[in-house]
Amino acid sequence: MMSHKVCFLIYHGVASYDVAGPAQAFAVAGSGRYDVTIASVSGGSVESDCPGLSFSSVSAAQLTGKIDTLVIPGGLNAPTAARDVMLVETVQRLAADSARVACVCTGAFIAAEAGLLQGRRAATHWRYCDEFASRFAEVTLERDPIWVQDGPIWSSAGVSAGVDLALALIEKDYGVTTALQVARELVVFLKRPGGQSQFSSVLSSQIADAGGPLESLFAWVADNLGGDLRAEILAEKAHMSPRTFARACIARIGTTPAKAVEMMRVHAARESIEQTDTPLSTIASRYGFGDEQRMRRAFQRLAHITPSQIRARFRP
Repeated sequence: MMSHKVCFLIYHGVASYDVAGPAQAFAVAGSGRYDVTIASVSGGSVESDCPGLSFSSVSAAQLTGKIDTLVIPGGLNAPTAARDVMLVETVQRLAADSARVACVCTGAFIAAEAGLLQGRRAATHWRYCDEFASRFAEVTLERDPIWVQDGPIWSSAGVSAGVDLALALIEKDYGVTTALQVARELVVFLKRPGGQSQFSSVLSSQIADAGGPLESLFAWVADNLGGDLRAEILAEKAHMSPRTFARACIARIGTTPAKAVEMMRVHAARESIEQTDTPLSTIASRYGFGDEQRMRRAFQRLAHITPSQIRARFRP
Protein backbone atom coordinates (compact mmCIF):
# COMPACT_ATOMS: atom_id res chain seq x y z
CA MET A 1 0.00 0.00 0.00
CA MET A 2 1.44 3.36 -1.06
CA SER A 3 1.53 6.01 1.66
CA HIS A 4 -0.54 9.11 1.05
CA LYS A 5 1.83 12.07 1.41
CA VAL A 6 0.43 14.86 3.59
CA CYS A 7 2.21 18.16 4.19
CA PHE A 8 1.14 20.70 6.80
CA LEU A 9 2.46 24.17 6.00
CA ILE A 10 2.66 26.09 9.27
CA TYR A 11 3.62 29.60 10.34
CA HIS A 12 4.07 31.65 13.52
CA GLY A 13 0.86 31.69 15.54
CA VAL A 14 -0.72 28.68 13.83
CA ALA A 15 -3.58 27.10 15.77
CA SER A 16 -2.13 24.05 17.51
CA TYR A 17 -5.31 22.00 17.15
CA ASP A 18 -5.58 22.82 13.44
CA VAL A 19 -2.35 20.86 13.08
CA ALA A 20 -2.55 18.27 15.86
CA GLY A 21 -6.22 17.33 15.34
CA PRO A 22 -6.07 16.37 11.65
CA ALA A 23 -2.54 14.95 12.04
CA GLN A 24 -3.77 12.67 14.82
CA ALA A 25 -6.66 11.50 12.63
CA PHE A 26 -4.22 10.62 9.84
CA ALA A 27 -1.99 8.78 12.31
CA VAL A 28 -4.89 6.77 13.73
CA ALA A 29 -5.93 5.75 10.22
CA GLY A 30 -3.17 3.15 10.37
CA SER A 31 0.53 2.59 9.83
CA GLY A 32 1.59 3.23 6.28
CA ARG A 33 -1.59 4.91 5.15
CA TYR A 34 -0.37 8.49 5.59
CA ASP A 35 3.13 9.95 5.57
CA VAL A 36 2.84 13.31 7.38
CA THR A 37 5.37 16.13 7.11
CA ILE A 38 5.24 19.47 8.91
CA ALA A 39 6.91 22.25 6.97
CA SER A 40 7.35 26.01 7.24
CA VAL A 41 8.91 28.66 5.05
CA SER A 42 12.28 28.57 6.84
CA GLY A 43 12.06 25.35 8.87
CA GLY A 44 12.95 24.94 12.53
CA SER A 45 10.77 25.47 15.57
CA VAL A 46 7.50 27.33 14.97
CA GLU A 47 5.45 28.68 17.88
CA SER A 48 1.76 27.95 17.87
CA ASP A 49 -1.06 30.03 19.35
CA CYS A 50 -0.88 27.88 22.49
CA PRO A 51 1.71 29.32 24.91
CA GLY A 52 4.63 26.97 25.34
CA LEU A 53 3.66 24.72 22.45
CA SER A 54 5.67 24.77 19.25
CA PHE A 55 6.13 22.47 16.27
CA SER A 56 9.35 21.25 14.68
CA SER A 57 9.30 21.77 10.94
CA VAL A 58 11.38 21.20 7.86
CA SER A 59 12.07 23.95 5.37
CA ALA A 60 9.56 23.94 2.53
CA ALA A 61 12.49 24.44 0.16
CA GLN A 62 13.66 20.92 1.03
CA LEU A 63 10.44 19.29 -0.09
CA THR A 64 10.62 17.41 -3.37
CA GLY A 65 8.19 15.35 -5.38
CA LYS A 66 4.44 15.29 -5.45
CA ILE A 67 2.25 15.96 -2.41
CA ASP A 68 -1.06 14.16 -2.16
CA THR A 69 -2.61 16.60 0.33
CA LEU A 70 -1.31 20.04 1.26
CA VAL A 71 -2.90 21.19 4.53
CA ILE A 72 -3.04 24.90 5.34
CA PRO A 73 -4.04 25.23 9.01
CA GLY A 74 -5.61 28.34 10.46
CA GLY A 75 -5.10 30.42 13.58
CA LEU A 76 -5.85 33.84 15.01
CA ASN A 77 -2.81 35.08 13.09
CA ALA A 78 -3.88 33.60 9.75
CA PRO A 79 -5.59 36.72 8.29
CA THR A 80 -2.37 38.64 8.98
CA ALA A 81 -0.06 35.81 7.92
CA ALA A 82 -1.92 35.75 4.61
CA ARG A 83 -0.19 39.05 3.77
CA ASP A 84 3.28 37.47 4.13
CA VAL A 85 4.63 37.36 0.58
CA MET A 86 7.07 34.50 1.25
CA LEU A 87 4.36 32.37 2.88
CA VAL A 88 1.95 32.97 0.01
CA GLU A 89 4.59 32.18 -2.60
CA THR A 90 5.45 28.98 -0.74
CA VAL A 91 1.78 27.98 -0.72
CA GLN A 92 1.55 28.61 -4.45
CA ARG A 93 4.64 26.50 -5.15
CA LEU A 94 3.58 23.58 -2.97
CA ALA A 95 -0.01 23.70 -4.24
CA ALA A 96 1.24 23.36 -7.79
CA ASP A 97 2.79 20.02 -6.78
CA SER A 98 -0.24 18.87 -4.75
CA ALA A 99 -3.14 16.69 -5.84
CA ARG A 100 -5.43 18.50 -3.42
CA VAL A 101 -5.33 21.30 -0.86
CA ALA A 102 -7.15 21.29 2.48
CA CYS A 103 -7.66 24.55 4.40
CA VAL A 104 -8.54 24.33 8.08
CA CYS A 105 -10.51 27.19 9.62
CA THR A 106 -8.88 30.57 8.84
CA GLY A 107 -6.28 28.82 6.70
CA ALA A 108 -8.72 29.76 3.93
CA PHE A 109 -7.37 33.34 4.15
CA ILE A 110 -3.92 32.12 3.15
CA ALA A 111 -5.26 29.89 0.39
CA ALA A 112 -7.38 32.73 -0.98
CA GLU A 113 -4.43 35.16 -0.92
CA ALA A 114 -2.48 32.57 -2.91
CA GLY A 115 -5.25 32.50 -5.52
CA LEU A 116 -6.24 28.90 -4.83
CA LEU A 117 -9.87 29.77 -4.14
CA GLN A 118 -10.42 32.05 -7.13
CA GLY A 119 -13.92 31.37 -8.45
CA ARG A 120 -14.44 28.54 -5.99
CA ARG A 121 -16.67 27.84 -2.99
CA ALA A 122 -15.04 27.79 0.42
CA ALA A 123 -15.75 27.70 4.15
CA THR A 124 -14.07 29.32 7.13
CA HIS A 125 -14.79 29.98 10.80
CA TRP A 126 -18.15 31.75 11.17
CA ARG A 127 -16.61 34.56 13.22
CA TYR A 128 -14.34 35.52 10.29
CA CYS A 129 -16.90 35.21 7.50
CA ASP A 130 -17.56 38.95 7.13
CA GLU A 131 -13.85 39.79 7.00
CA PHE A 132 -13.19 37.00 4.53
CA ALA A 133 -16.06 38.07 2.26
CA SER A 134 -14.88 41.67 2.21
CA ARG A 135 -11.29 40.69 1.37
CA PHE A 136 -11.99 37.99 -1.19
CA ALA A 137 -15.02 38.92 -3.26
CA GLU A 138 -13.92 36.47 -5.96
CA VAL A 139 -14.54 33.53 -3.61
CA THR A 140 -18.04 32.16 -3.00
CA LEU A 141 -18.09 31.93 0.78
CA GLU A 142 -20.32 29.21 2.25
CA ARG A 143 -21.09 30.51 5.72
CA ASP A 144 -22.86 27.48 7.19
CA PRO A 145 -21.19 24.18 6.23
CA ILE A 146 -18.73 22.29 8.42
CA TRP A 147 -16.60 21.73 5.33
CA VAL A 148 -16.78 22.36 1.60
CA GLN A 149 -15.20 20.60 -1.35
CA ASP A 150 -14.81 22.38 -4.66
CA GLY A 151 -12.75 20.27 -7.02
CA PRO A 152 -9.31 19.61 -5.50
CA ILE A 153 -9.76 22.33 -2.85
CA TRP A 154 -11.27 21.41 0.50
CA SER A 155 -11.94 23.89 3.30
CA SER A 156 -13.43 23.62 6.76
CA ALA A 157 -15.03 25.80 9.39
CA GLY A 158 -13.87 26.31 12.98
CA VAL A 159 -11.00 24.60 14.77
CA SER A 160 -12.58 21.22 15.59
CA ALA A 161 -14.02 21.04 12.07
CA GLY A 162 -10.45 20.26 10.93
CA VAL A 163 -10.97 16.77 12.35
CA ASP A 164 -14.25 16.47 10.44
CA LEU A 165 -12.40 17.48 7.30
CA ALA A 166 -9.65 14.94 7.98
CA LEU A 167 -12.29 12.22 8.44
CA ALA A 168 -13.86 13.20 5.12
CA LEU A 169 -10.45 12.97 3.42
CA ILE A 170 -9.77 9.59 5.03
CA GLU A 171 -13.15 8.35 3.82
CA LYS A 172 -12.32 9.57 0.32
CA ASP A 173 -8.96 7.78 0.38
CA TYR A 174 -9.72 4.55 2.24
CA GLY A 175 -13.49 4.25 2.57
CA VAL A 176 -16.15 4.84 5.16
CA THR A 177 -15.20 1.88 7.36
CA THR A 178 -11.72 3.28 7.99
CA ALA A 179 -13.09 6.76 8.63
CA LEU A 180 -15.57 5.44 11.18
CA GLN A 181 -12.85 3.43 12.91
CA VAL A 182 -10.74 6.58 13.22
CA ALA A 183 -13.70 8.55 14.58
CA ARG A 184 -14.38 5.91 17.21
CA GLU A 185 -10.73 5.80 18.24
CA LEU A 186 -10.65 9.59 18.62
CA VAL A 187 -14.01 9.51 20.44
CA VAL A 188 -15.53 12.12 18.14
CA PHE A 189 -18.82 12.20 16.26
CA LEU A 190 -18.84 9.44 13.69
CA LYS A 191 -19.26 11.79 10.78
CA ARG A 192 -20.57 15.28 10.40
CA PRO A 193 -21.52 15.79 6.75
CA GLY A 194 -20.13 18.77 4.90
CA GLY A 195 -23.61 20.22 4.46
CA GLN A 196 -24.21 20.35 8.20
CA SER A 197 -24.38 23.84 9.59
CA GLN A 198 -21.72 25.32 11.86
CA PHE A 199 -23.87 25.00 14.95
CA SER A 200 -21.75 27.51 16.87
CA SER A 201 -23.00 30.19 14.52
CA VAL A 202 -26.48 29.98 15.99
CA LEU A 203 -25.13 31.66 19.11
CA SER A 204 -23.81 34.62 17.13
CA SER A 205 -26.95 36.58 17.99
CA GLN A 206 -25.88 36.68 21.63
CA ILE A 207 -22.17 37.11 20.96
CA ALA A 208 -22.69 39.92 18.45
CA ASP A 209 -24.50 42.01 21.01
CA ALA A 210 -22.21 41.29 23.96
CA GLY A 211 -22.53 44.33 26.19
CA GLY A 212 -25.26 45.74 23.96
CA PRO A 213 -28.89 46.57 24.74
CA LEU A 214 -30.18 43.16 23.64
CA GLU A 215 -27.68 41.04 25.56
CA SER A 216 -29.80 40.54 28.69
CA LEU A 217 -32.91 39.90 26.60
CA PHE A 218 -31.30 37.04 24.67
CA ALA A 219 -29.84 35.64 27.87
CA TRP A 220 -33.43 35.49 29.15
CA VAL A 221 -34.60 33.92 25.89
CA ALA A 222 -31.96 31.18 26.27
CA ASP A 223 -33.49 30.27 29.64
CA ASN A 224 -37.08 30.32 28.38
CA LEU A 225 -36.98 28.60 25.01
CA GLY A 226 -40.14 26.62 25.72
CA GLY A 227 -42.20 29.71 26.40
CA ASP A 228 -44.10 32.21 24.28
CA LEU A 229 -41.34 34.07 22.43
CA ARG A 230 -43.32 35.92 19.78
CA ALA A 231 -41.74 39.13 18.60
CA GLU A 232 -44.34 41.31 20.30
CA ILE A 233 -43.67 39.59 23.64
CA LEU A 234 -39.94 40.17 23.28
CA ALA A 235 -40.50 43.76 22.20
CA GLU A 236 -42.50 44.43 25.34
CA LYS A 237 -39.79 42.87 27.49
CA ALA A 238 -37.20 45.05 25.72
CA HIS A 239 -39.40 48.14 26.34
CA MET A 240 -39.69 48.84 22.62
CA SER A 241 -42.48 48.95 20.08
CA PRO A 242 -42.59 45.85 17.84
CA ARG A 243 -41.38 47.87 14.85
CA THR A 244 -38.50 49.48 16.77
CA PHE A 245 -37.55 46.12 18.26
CA ALA A 246 -37.49 44.44 14.84
CA ARG A 247 -35.24 47.20 13.48
CA ALA A 248 -32.96 46.93 16.54
CA CYS A 249 -32.60 43.17 16.09
CA ILE A 250 -31.65 43.47 12.44
CA ALA A 251 -29.19 46.28 13.24
CA ARG A 252 -27.66 44.62 16.31
CA ILE A 253 -27.66 40.90 15.49
CA GLY A 254 -28.28 40.82 11.76
CA THR A 255 -31.55 38.90 11.77
CA THR A 256 -35.22 39.14 12.73
CA PRO A 257 -36.46 38.32 16.25
CA ALA A 258 -38.27 35.19 15.01
CA LYS A 259 -35.18 33.89 13.22
CA ALA A 260 -32.96 34.56 16.26
CA VAL A 261 -35.33 32.62 18.52
CA GLU A 262 -35.53 29.74 16.04
CA MET A 263 -31.73 29.60 15.83
CA MET A 264 -31.41 29.41 19.61
CA ARG A 265 -34.10 26.73 19.84
CA VAL A 266 -32.39 24.60 17.20
CA HIS A 267 -29.06 24.92 19.01
CA ALA A 268 -30.50 23.91 22.38
CA ALA A 269 -32.51 21.04 20.89
CA ARG A 270 -29.47 19.81 18.98
CA GLU A 271 -27.46 19.52 22.21
CA SER A 272 -30.26 17.53 23.83
CA ILE A 273 -30.55 15.24 20.80
CA GLU A 274 -26.81 14.55 20.79
CA GLN A 275 -26.33 14.12 24.51
CA THR A 276 -29.50 12.35 25.70
CA ASP A 277 -31.92 9.64 24.69
CA THR A 278 -34.93 11.87 25.32
CA PRO A 279 -37.68 11.23 22.73
CA LEU A 280 -37.68 13.75 19.89
CA SER A 281 -41.31 14.65 20.57
CA THR A 282 -40.41 15.59 24.14
CA ILE A 283 -37.48 17.71 22.97
CA ALA A 284 -39.71 19.46 20.42
CA SER A 285 -42.17 20.41 23.15
CA ARG A 286 -39.48 21.38 25.65
CA TYR A 287 -37.84 23.88 23.32
CA GLY A 288 -40.94 25.53 21.95
CA PHE A 289 -41.34 23.89 18.54
CA GLY A 290 -44.80 22.60 19.40
CA ASP A 291 -44.42 19.26 17.68
CA GLU A 292 -41.78 17.06 16.08
CA GLN A 293 -42.65 18.02 12.49
CA ARG A 294 -42.14 21.73 13.18
CA MET A 295 -38.81 20.95 14.82
CA ARG A 296 -37.81 18.85 11.82
CA ARG A 297 -38.57 21.68 9.40
CA ALA A 298 -36.60 24.16 11.53
CA PHE A 299 -33.57 21.86 11.55
CA GLN A 300 -33.73 21.39 7.80
CA ARG A 301 -33.86 25.15 7.26
CA LEU A 302 -31.03 26.07 9.61
CA ALA A 303 -28.86 22.98 10.03
CA HIS A 304 -29.47 21.13 6.75
CA ILE A 305 -29.95 17.90 8.69
CA THR A 306 -32.92 16.35 10.47
CA PRO A 307 -33.10 15.56 14.21
CA SER A 308 -33.37 11.83 13.48
CA GLN A 309 -30.25 12.00 11.28
CA ILE A 310 -28.37 13.75 14.08
CA ARG A 311 -29.34 11.07 16.57
CA ALA A 312 -28.41 8.28 14.15
CA ARG A 313 -25.00 9.78 13.35
CA PHE A 314 -24.00 11.24 16.69
CA ARG A 315 -25.37 8.55 19.01
CA PRO A 316 -24.60 5.22 17.29
